[in-house]
Amino acid sequence: MELTEQDNIVLDQYKGKLNTTEDQIRKSVERLQYYQDSNDADIEKAVKRITEKLQVINTEYLQWFELLLAFVFAVIGYMAPLWILVFQAKMRQLEMEDEVMQFQTIILMLMRIERVNVEIILDWLERYSNIFKAPITKCVNNYEAGAWEALEAMKDDVTYMPLIRIIESLQAAVEKIPIRDAFDELDSERDYYQEKRKESNNRLITRKAMIGKAIGFSPMVCMFVGYLIIPLVFIGLTSMSNSFSTMSTLK
Repeated sequence: MELTEQDNIVLDQYKGKLNTTEDQIRKSVERLQYYQDSNDADIEKAVKRITEKLQVINTEYLQWFELLLAFVFAVIGYMAPLWILVFQAKMRQLEMEDEVMQFQTIILMLMRIERVNVEIILDWLERYSNIFKAPITKCVNNYEAGAWEALEAMKDDVTYMPLIRIIESLQAAVEKIPIRDAFDELDSERDYYQEKRKESNNRLITRKAMIGKAIGFSPMVCMFVGYLIIPLVFIGLTSMSNSFSTMSTLK
């Protein structure tokens, strides 16, 4: 470390100066207190080492692939928040489907019990809600002031269409229509969403399997291309160039 620090003192003096000679470096090395008692061999060795380091420093420049990598990482960093939001929106969509299916199951169990009304159903939905907990809690709190108005305000706060249909069925049940009649199509809708979710899960599993296969085979493909195809192409181009050079010389 001490030797590197001494080298850095000289490198800082000549960094960026392309016309620096070994004699200049030797004079700077000899002026260092670290080399006051050193012999000519040690100084020559230090001069050679510092010269090699200086050549590396002065010949360093921004290469094309470094610029390309910087551009790629800049695009990734710029688009990462948007991609994260898209991913979160997709996950929230799946969570909303699960929660609405859970609501449908709760309603299917409660609608066959006598003396069950809309307020009781809302209490049970609030108890097991997560994503839609805020609008359901607001509706439960405002229910005493007006059932229809509270459900209508809840429908305005919600944008997910399957839940809006459940709210409309609850509004129909508020108007003295039996709850069983208000949710007479719930069984078929629940079966439809179950089949839809099953199909989505199958597509997701298939996509993950394809990505996994691509990742698994990528090392072999890279090794095959990097160690076989590229060297063969390079050797072929080199041989062709040599052949053309020989033919030109013969002419």
